[in-house]
Amino acid sequence: MNVYTADILSGLETFPFVAALITLPYMIYQYRKYGSIPALHTLVVYSFVLYMLIAYFMVILPLPADHNAYVAYAAHPQLQPFHTLQLILAAQPLVPSDPSTWIAWLKSPDIYEAFFNVLLLVPLGVYLRYYFRRNFIQTFLIGLSTTLFFELSQLTGLWGLYAHPYRLFDVDDLILNTLGAIVGYLVAGPLLRILPNIRLMNEQARIAGMRASATKRFISFALDCLFYLLFVVVLGAGYLAVFPSEAVFLTQPATDVIAYIQHMPLTALFVISLIGFAVVFVVVPSISKGQTLGQKILHLITVQSDATPAHAGQYTLRYLTLFAPFFVLLFLLCSPTFPFAATSEASRLAAFVEQHYKQLIICWLICFGIWAISLLIRAVRAKAKNIPFTLISGLVSNTRVMTCAGVEQLRAQAVILDVAQVQALEATIAASGISLETLMRHAGEALAQDVHHNVAEGGRVVIFAGMGNNGGDGWVCGLELARMGYQVTLITPDLAEHIKAQPACDVALSVFSDAARESLPLTILVDPSNQLIVEKLQECDAVVDAMLGTGFSGTKVREPQSTWITLCNARRFAGKRFGRHMRAPNWYSPLRMRRTQDAPYAVAADIPSGLSAQTGTSATPSFAADTTITMLVNKPGLTRKKTQAWIGRLEVDSLIDLSPFLEESHAQNED
Repeated sequence: MNVYTADILSGLETFPFVAALITLPYMIYQYRKYGSIPALHTLVVYSFVLYMLIAYFMVILPLPADHNAYVAYAAHPQLQPFHTLQLILAAQPLVPSDPSTWIAWLKSPDIYEAFFNVLLLVPLGVYLRYYFRRNFIQTFLIGLSTTLFFELSQLTGLWGLYAHPYRLFDVDDLILNTLGAIVGYLVAGPLLRILPNIRLMNEQARIAGMRASATKRFISFALDCLFYLLFVVVLGAGYLAVFPSEAVFLTQPATDVIAYIQHMPLTALFVISLIGFAVVFVVVPSISKGQTLGQKILHLITVQSDATPAHAGQYTLRYLTLFAPFFVLLFLLCSPTFPFAATSEASRLAAFVEQHYKQLIICWLICFGIWAISLLIRAVRAKAKNIPFTLISGLVSNTRVMTCAGVEQLRAQAVILDVAQVQALEATIAASGISLETLMRHAGEALAQDVHHNVAEGGRVVIFAGMGNNGGDGWVCGLELARMGYQVTLITPDLAEHIKAQPACDVALSVFSDAARESLPLTILVDPSNQLIVEKLQECDAVVDAMLGTGFSGTKVREPQSTWITLCNARRFAGKRFGRHMRAPNWYSPLRMRRTQDAPYAVAADIPSGLSAQTGTSATPSFAADTTITMLVNKPGLTRKKTQAWIGRLEVDSLIDLSPFLEESHAQNED
């Protein structure tokens, strides 16, 4: 047991160094794939690294002091399957009817060694099923491969580091370790019900990743600085290769830093630094439409403050402002070697710099330190107050760094059309050969994907579908969610064949037929009682609002939608017991109440029911959403400040490439 404890302690001591080594690659990977780094996700990853480190140390430690050590018992592999079982039965017989034999049997070394061999890969099985989402066969094969790697490490003397094997290769270890991975896979089944859903964490990370955090921007800038240094080093090496006489400073002792710097070809260094700056921070972004190499790696982009593309002059101004202290110092250090240093005024400056080299460097370092500390304080303040972290360079150049997804969404939100213009746009699209049914199915799929990103598989979803085309989006959403395995209840005021709007009627009938043919978990309730709706809302994980669309205007919502909206809001603001004491419809408002901890996720199709898409006026009652997915383009009512509490997070889904239709619409408006 002491051996196991020592191995665990060795793993704990080594882990900080391994963690430091993988942190930057891990952050880059997370930012590239998800856009942000969830804390719980990171905890799982690093705990897995720690576990694998300890597991491997338990296999290879303790290491022999002599690399030529010969261990007799490990010289020949044990290739007889179930040999351990024979040893257990032979060493200490177990009599089930005699309890006195139980303790002695459990204390047998063969027993607890076999137990620990099984236990070794149990966590691996849990991680594979929970975090990596592997199935049974994959878990079996990965578990077998892992234990084979462990055993081959022993058989080869730690891959040739030792002349002879110092630990026994045992085929029973392969069997027991693989069994442990399978046990871990089975144990993970019940744990999945109580542990946080990894897929949801990843999807929520993608939503959070729409914002360019200060950390993400700092890492991209650090990568750019690294590329800049590499470029300068390569150019400098090429310069020294062409002019070897300038390489005399390399022969100087590095102990005297000031003298070492003064012997450098400083004029060439200054020019090379400027060339490197121009290439990395001006030419590359100009060619790649706003992205430096570091930003390209992390899916960031430099744009103007309104998310429109920036130009080369703005990139130059932004990074010149940012690098100004560096270039000032470099200019001062290099000025004594400049050709103009022979003039009277310049010579005095050069002499002053040469006499106060050390003091100037110290002064610059102090100023740089103060600037770095102030930057850190501002970043922490921005994080604490949840406000954008803006650099002076951004203000001067009128630029900002955003995520590519954030720019795309902001540009989509910037396209705002009146309700009448949206209807004309739909007619133009239909005239081009793209049917409104195609758009409706895309809209329903977008709603379903949003629910999927926020609710675990198998969850209960209630969809309220109206009798217009907005309701058709809800029907498609219900079909897609049912195909994903969600338990879907679709509530509608009337039968599908009574829907007058087209193509909503055809789509609803098609969904009804497809759900019956595929035996999907989709329940359709036609004008159900309020009590039944309350029961469905009490147990649901998500609510989809597809009742009223952009055509709604007025101060009051008609029945039954008015009651349905009130029940949805009451469930989200008053909790599961909302049905006991119902209040007036306007009581349940996000302007005066906060959603409860157990509130179901709520998403609205196109616009929350009760809001005017044209003016943003909220009727009594209005649906309070966590997310609003508006189709094709943004609407004026969604841009009003007073509607923000009702719409939640706004997402514009263009459904198709709208650029040719918007250009045509713009041309018609100009005519």
